[in-house]
Amino acid sequence: MERAISLAAGVRTQRTPDGVAYFARPGRRGLPLVGIHGFGGDKETWLFVAALTARARGIVGIDLPGHGRSDDVPESRASIRHHAEAVLRTLDHAGLDRAIICGNSLGGGVALRLAASWPERIAGIVLVASVGRDVHAGGALAWAGGENPLIPRADDIDDFIKLTLERPPPVGRAVIRYVVTQRVRRTDALQRMFRGFVHAGGDAGVPSDVAHITCPALVIHGEQDRIIAKRTSEDLARTLPRAELAILRGVGHVPQLEAPRAVTRLIEAFAERLDRAPVPAVPPPRAAATVDAPKPPM
Repeated sequence: MERAISLAAGVRTQRTPDGVAYFARPGRRGLPLVGIHGFGGDKETWLFVAALTARARGIVGIDLPGHGRSDDVPESRASIRHHAEAVLRTLDHAGLDRAIICGNSLGGGVALRLAASWPERIAGIVLVASVGRDVHAGGALAWAGGENPLIPRADDIDDFIKLTLERPPPVGRAVIRYVVTQRVRRTDALQRMFRGFVHAGGDAGVPSDVAHITCPALVIHGEQDRIIAKRTSEDLARTLPRAELAILRGVGHVPQLEAPRAVTRLIEAFAERLDRAPVPAVPPPRAAATVDAPKPPM
């Protein structure tokens, strides 16, 4: 199935010299999109969006170090900053000077760090059920030393699926169970990756002062997200100076998998605005938009 969707999306998987795996499709016009997955995930969570995005637009999906098919890294190199630097090296390898960074969950924290520390490379950010600016001081710290709901045990697979997904992605349940089973098998490595991420704050982590991030931002959140509260995205949309917020009804923690068409439409509209005005004026504050994500065909 992964091969079929990759073919439909027109993407090809490659590796950087330092061992980061990514898929890419060259673009003919417009700003390229870069998809960054959440903790424990991989680049394939962005394949549906890649397949639904206009073929003229370039797209990249990255396996962060220690995830997917990328090389493993020690705990000391699992911080948000190290992930952001890996993304920059991947963009260099793909020949991209500037892009729109789309990050889900942990990937949203990477997008925020990129926009804060390397603004010249970032045309805009799309934060999808993103971690918040207080992640290094919040409840996730307790997960690093105890039970972590993001790292399921073998007998927790069904509960983990219910926790993360409000609606099933357009793939068979057997595929979903297989993906979660692979996560179970990587328990030790994921615990190390999580400690490296959550304990590295300050300049190495998710920026706490996001009010200084000047690029346009689209913030998307599933109303039924049971991992990151909707108020986290509301806070980001309120604090980022050029942000707009879209809430998807009937969607959980991975909107790009659960409602790929709705998410792609939001991202495409955002990207088209940036294509026309690469350095837009600061827009007036926007009210949050609540969207009913279309239900998948039965």
